[in-house]
Amino acid sequence: SRPGAAPGSAHRRSPPVPALFSQMPAMLRGARVASRLQPLAAPHVRAASTPAASSLPAPTFAPVKFQKEDVEAVMAELPSFNFYEVKEPEPNPYASSTLDKSILLDPPAPALVAPKTEFSQLENGMKVASIDKGGLTARLGLYVNAGSRFESTSNFGVSNMVSMMSYASTAHLSQLRTVKTLEQLGCNATATCKAGREEIAYTAAVAREFTPLVVPLLVGNVLFPRLLPWEVKAAVKKVKEGRTALEGDADGMLSELLHKAAYCNNTLGYSPHASERCLPYFTPETIRAFLLEHFAPERMVLVGVNVQHSELSKWAMRSFADYNAIPPKKREEAKASYTGGDLRAEGASP
Repeated sequence: SRPGAAPGSAHRRSPPVPALFSQMPAMLRGARVASRLQPLAAPHVRAASTPAASSLPAPTFAPVKFQKEDVEAVMAELPSFNFYEVKEPEPNPYASSTLDKSILLDPPAPALVAPKTEFSQLENGMKVASIDKGGLTARLGLYVNAGSRFESTSNFGVSNMVSMMSYASTAHLSQLRTVKTLEQLGCNATATCKAGREEIAYTAAVAREFTPLVVPLLVGNVLFPRLLPWEVKAAVKKVKEGRTALEGDADGMLSELLHKAAYCNNTLGYSPHASERCLPYFTPETIRAFLLEHFAPERMVLVGVNVQHSELSKWAMRSFADYNAIPPKKREEAKASYTGGDLRAEGASP
C-alpha cells in the first residue's frame, strides 16, 4: 500500500508511475528511440510523427563540488536506524490520546508548493534529477547507460547477469546485511534491478526520511561489488527461471521477437535476457570486465521522486567523494542496422 500524500494534496490523483521515472530511459537514449522506429514507418508517416525536440528547453545542471567532510558530522545527519529495529526519530505526541479526544481541533493550513524538476551534476560527470511532489514515499533510481546493445560475442547475456548480481555483497556490506537492511527499511520488495537494451536500472522505494541510507546502498552496487564466486554460482539458476518467465509472458515475448527480427544479430537485436547458451560467460571475471568497461559516472543518472534535490545531490556526492570511480573509456556505439526478417514462437493450440 502507498502512504498518503502531504496535507492538503488529497484531492490530486498521483499517476501510478511517476512521470520522471518513465522519462529516464529516454534521457539516456536521446534521439535513438526515434531512429529505432523509423525503418518500420512509411516516409510520409515519419515526417508527420517526428517529435519537435527543439521546442523543449535543455535542462541546466547545477554543479556539485566534492567536499571533504568530518565523518562524525556526516553520521550525525543520518536518520536514527538500528539493524534490528527502526526507532522513532521523535516521540509520538498522540501516543496517550484516547478516541474521545480530537487531535484535529486546529489543523495547520497546508502549504502547497508546485513540484519543480531540478537537475545537477557531480564533478565526476554523474547527473542527478529529482522532483518533490510532497509524498511520503521516495522513489529512487540509478540508471546506467549500459545494456545488452553493448554486448559482444565474448560476453552475451552479461547485462542480465549484472542485474542478477544486484544487492549482493559489496566492499562494505555482505549480501545478508544488504538484504536485512532493505527488509528493515521496508523496501526489500521494491528494490529491483532490471537490464534493458540500452540501460540498467537500479530502483527502490522507501520512506523519504531514509533516503540518506538507500542512496549509498544503490551506489555501492555499481561502485564496488565483490562478485564472490559462490554468489555468482548461486545466481546461475536465475537464468532458467527468467527464461521460463519470459516464455510465459506473451507481451514480453512479442517485444523480444520484434527486436530480434528487426535488428538481426546487431545492437538492439541482442536480447537483454540471458539464455542457457550464455552460461559459460556467467563468471565474476566477465561481469567485472563489463562493469569496468561501461559503468563510468558519466554514463549514470540518479533520479529521485518525493525527495529534496539538495539532499539527494549531497548524499550522491558523499557516496563518491572518497572513492576512485571507474574512469570513462571510449566505446564504439554501433548504429542500429535494420535488417527485417521473420521469427515465430511455437505455442500450445487454444
